[in-house]
Amino acid sequence: MRSIIIALASVMMLPCMNVSAQVTVTYAMDTPTFTLAHEDTDKYQTLDSSYLTITYRFKYRATEKDDSLSHYDLMDLQLGRKHNAFFSRNLRELDIHNTKELKTTMQFQTVPENYIGFDLLFNHGNSTTIVTNRIPYTSQVIEYTEITPTPTWTYIPEEIDTIMGYHCHAAKCNYGGREWKVYYSNDIPLPYGPWILNGVKGLVLRAEDSEHNFVFEAEGLTQKQQPIIRYDWNRKTMKKDEWKQFERDMYQNAGAFVRNTGARIIIMDNSPQGFHRLNEDWKQYYNPLEK
Repeated sequence: MRSIIIALASVMMLPCMNVSAQVTVTYAMDTPTFTLAHEDTDKYQTLDSSYLTITYRFKYRATEKDDSLSHYDLMDLQLGRKHNAFFSRNLRELDIHNTKELKTTMQFQTVPENYIGFDLLFNHGNSTTIVTNRIPYTSQVIEYTEITPTPTWTYIPEEIDTIMGYHCHAAKCNYGGREWKVYYSNDIPLPYGPWILNGVKGLVLRAEDSEHNFVFEAEGLTQKQQPIIRYDWNRKTMKKDEWKQFERDMYQNAGAFVRNTGARIIIMDNSPQGFHRLNEDWKQYYNPLEK
């Protein structure tokens, strides 16, 4: 997918969806897709310091027929004494880069379509999780807070594997409408894993759902201390069920959603003009981790 920023326009609001948009831009694409906007990284709160960071390669379907899971992103799981955090490493690094570039060159790089726009912040003290979701084409984020999920695990002692040189055992659970199988290592006796796949006897190094929609696989561990932070962004709070409905509507009515952000999308084609405008009845492929 090619996404090119053509021109700047004016600031607009989303009265029907109650979401504020950033400065509107025009995007030229080969195929329509959702694109995340830049978020400023200058202002933040430091909540904790990590003692271990696990980097997972997260592969997922780009379309319903994408059995090869062609989309992927790198996700970091930071483990701290008071908090854990899970987020897109690539997206965070790009936000930091763009924040610096906007100050000096007034230019920035468009966020690739495969970068993951949600992050999780786990609070060990009160056993809650804040889930933050970035909204395509806007600088608005929507978040909800829930009691940290505790999946019920069934262990599969006869099934073993080796991941990153660690001997791993298998376990499975049902969560969010999907069945998950994970491989965890007793050599790292920490009950954590990617996303909300926590609570097994050791660190989860690989996880996959039974329908092969999603795969998390660890590819890096670092014990270098890193700050666990929370950015000062324009946040709107919803209840979890409200967010799930909002998200579903956003994908199923993608063309109308984009129109309401004020963003302008043109699709490149072979016509004499060379492009056409996005159809308002466009629907974006919707396949959430949690159904």
